[in-house]
Amino acid sequence: MSQTPAAAQGSLDNLPLADRLRWLLGVRIGVVVLLPVAAWVATRTADTPGVGTLVVPGLVLLTVGLVLQKLSAFGRRWAVAAITAPVILDAVHLGWALYVAGGISGPVVYVIVLHVICVTLLGSFRTGLKLALWHSLVVMSVLKAVDTALLPAHGVVQGFESLPYGVFLVAVWVTAMMTSGLGAVNERELRRRRYDEEALRRLAGALHEADTGTKVAEALLDFTVDAADSPLAAVHCHVPEGSAVPAVDLAVRKHRDHDAEPLRTVGAPPPGSLLAAAVDRGSTLLAAVKGPDQWVDDVLEGARRVVAVPFGLDGSGSGVLTFQDDARSGSRIERRRVGVAEQAVAHAATAFARVALLEHLQASALTDGLTGVANRRAFDAAFDRELSVAARSGAPVSVLIIDLDHFKKLNDTYGHQAGDDVLRGVGAALRACVRPGDVAARYGGEEFALILPGATADEAVAVARRLRSVLRAVEAPRPITASLGIACQHGAGLSAAELLATADTALYAAKAGGRDRAHLAGVEGPVTGGATDLVPPIPVPRPVEEHAAR
Repeated sequence: MSQTPAAAQGSLDNLPLADRLRWLLGVRIGVVVLLPVAAWVATRTADTPGVGTLVVPGLVLLTVGLVLQKLSAFGRRWAVAAITAPVILDAVHLGWALYVAGGISGPVVYVIVLHVICVTLLGSFRTGLKLALWHSLVVMSVLKAVDTALLPAHGVVQGFESLPYGVFLVAVWVTAMMTSGLGAVNERELRRRRYDEEALRRLAGALHEADTGTKVAEALLDFTVDAADSPLAAVHCHVPEGSAVPAVDLAVRKHRDHDAEPLRTVGAPPPGSLLAAAVDRGSTLLAAVKGPDQWVDDVLEGARRVVAVPFGLDGSGSGVLTFQDDARSGSRIERRRVGVAEQAVAHAATAFARVALLEHLQASALTDGLTGVANRRAFDAAFDRELSVAARSGAPVSVLIIDLDHFKKLNDTYGHQAGDDVLRGVGAALRACVRPGDVAARYGGEEFALILPGATADEAVAVARRLRSVLRAVEAPRPITASLGIACQHGAGLSAAELLATADTALYAAKAGGRDRAHLAGVEGPVTGGATDLVPPIPVPRPVEEHAAR
């Protein structure tokens, strides 16, 4: 989506070439042909050359301009010639008009200044300066020609005099430079606004096609680093915990000239942070960061000037767009960046809300309604996906199958309602044990499963050890224990069905060995439970609640 203003300039010109040529033709008729005739009428004397000396060259000039305008359709070279050649001829004609109608002190001087203004506005900064130089040379040549009698003096026409010519130069060059400077600033601003409008249209198209929160975030960040000229931007969305649904935090960051990267380990912003302050304030925050802030330090790499634009998700959550701002505080550039960012966020907020609803509906179809973890269908799809990723990257992947011990007896003794409460508690315990990116699922009945992408056998054992401890804390009529089977492989190897069968075999070994323990495929005896409980527990890597968007 990203496109620089320079690259888009051709499609965003404030005045297309055909329109420029038409306006230049109008200037040629009014300023170059008709006004010199009016000056001739105002200054004519008995020995002034006839009006035909202006009208005939003027008609020739118009004819040449019309021919070149028609030829401009044949390519860039003809288009350039259609602008530059008539302008040069205009200067020659106005130099002749200055000789015919009053000289350096006559009204044609003002016509020349007006011509410089018009051509500079319709052309460019360089065109205005070149025209000023050309007018200076033509007028000097005319005056020198009168001095040397190459052109006969008549009436008020005088030869070259330093003071009048100096005043003429100052008038022409100051006019050219001021018009060029102001015109360049205005044209740049207009081009920037048109580019922003085009970028917003592209953003709207990208948001319409986005079908996940990550894609919406990527589209918003592409716009921000492009239209807001920011080297680094990030977006964070927070959806609070709901019924049997964990809290979700989506964070995506983008550097200029790099693809957007999801940040899987970022949670909800703590109180007092820049993100929390922006959400509480409910309006754009321009911050000069002086103290420590985890989001700014880690995600925005310690940026000292940050713009934070908050948005709501139709009452179901909130989000904040943040980006590094290197513009001077209070400057026009900073105001423009903030303005386009706020417009972009307004579009993106609607897209986030739409996608959140879509993802909620999809998650409902892939979530076990009782426990709040993934269902078997979602588990199978995720397992196939993670095995494919591991096969390409050579990374490890582990799977755990968990079977609650004597669950049927608990159901028969305390009733199905108590059993359902236990299953809900087990689902919450699984979500508390997994790392961001892991998948917890109800495998069937009282069986659960965990997919641990990137986890080695030791890390999977650590998760199993923590899970056994957490299950004992589940509120239930009696302590909850479980038997676990663990299987791990690096890169390509067993298929999903084969690796599950391996974990299932380890599970049956754990049950046969006395339950309340975990067995690792390929290892004799329990890796946790039984005698292994005498071994100090292995710390669980990244033991945080699940909050990665899936």
